[in-house]
Amino acid sequence: MTATLGIVTLSLQHEEAFTHQLAKAASSFDLEVVRFTPYDLKPASNLIHGQKFKSGQGFEASEFSIPDMIYDRCLYQHDAQSKKAKPIMTWLKKYPKTSFLNTGIQDKMLLFEQLRIQPSLEPYLPVCSLLKEPSDLLNMVKRGGYCKIQPLSHQHTAPTCFISLKDKSTFTVQLSPEQKMTFSRPSEIERWCKKYIGRYFLQCFNTSDQKDFLFNEIRIFLMKVSQKQWKSMGIHTKSSVENSLLSHTQNSVHVLGFDHYLHSLQPHIQELLLDDIASIQSSLSVFIDKTFSPCIEFAVDLLHTSEGKLYISNVRSKPGRSAFLKAYPEKENQMIQIILEHAKSMKSQQKEVSYEEKTLHHRSSSDK
Repeated sequence: MTATLGIVTLSLQHEEAFTHQLAKAASSFDLEVVRFTPYDLKPASNLIHGQKFKSGQGFEASEFSIPDMIYDRCLYQHDAQSKKAKPIMTWLKKYPKTSFLNTGIQDKMLLFEQLRIQPSLEPYLPVCSLLKEPSDLLNMVKRGGYCKIQPLSHQHTAPTCFISLKDKSTFTVQLSPEQKMTFSRPSEIERWCKKYIGRYFLQCFNTSDQKDFLFNEIRIFLMKVSQKQWKSMGIHTKSSVENSLLSHTQNSVHVLGFDHYLHSLQPHIQELLLDDIASIQSSLSVFIDKTFSPCIEFAVDLLHTSEGKLYISNVRSKPGRSAFLKAYPEKENQMIQIILEHAKSMKSQQKEVSYEEKTLHHRSSSDK
């Protein structure tokens, strides 16, 4: 019997091409694909006014019941639409007749606190603290090195900034490689950061030398190929021209495979980096399985310094795919196969799980 896989996003245009290719391949797995937004759900009837994929015709407007399985690709912003969508998604995750392929990381600050407890990961973690008031930022910047602020929740296109103190008097905020702000007084940067209070947290990256310092961004993309096995789909970075204090990997035009960057390093730095990546990948996969199940994919963002120091700067439970597929376009079909095989496996398991067990599972995991 064909089961329904629903792909939910905040906009039907999000990842449209990838979703179309996934839907085309789904029939080979006895799966029917629908897509919708949280706003398309009509709770009174439990019907969704979304789109259904039809072979040879593509996605067409359709009304259907809540799907058997849902793949959550909602990336929230700090806006009215996201605030409207979140309670609807919370309700869906409690709905006992459907299963989710993945769950999101709700609190990044809590995540980093949990990671610091892991002995194998602690050496790669920056010092973190919640941004409660402007003085928190000032105090961290004055420690030396670089301070990064990032949102507590998983938000798309949310600003991430690096802040540093030069000559004990000038605060520099780098928003992108091309966009930089400077503040000569503490009161000025305090006013600037007020809009982030309560929604962002701080990370401190200590360095021995701030002069002409570079952070080279590296992203590892992992997917779950079986119940207990994670596979690294690939590692990518950017050209050395784009690597700077901050240049967002996901939005980069010049994305490169990892080998290009690796070969630019001295042999002893190469060996150290490869060992560190292997350790992070292994330990983080185990942690994700224990803490954020169900999970089908995640990406870990690393910052590699010119000194050879490696930091974990972010963990994404709903990683974007556009930058990865620029570096590895041949991996798209493999990614689709993994998602559909995972859904097919969940479909067979659903037959063995009672309604009461599913209800209990959703209740116990609804706060994830």
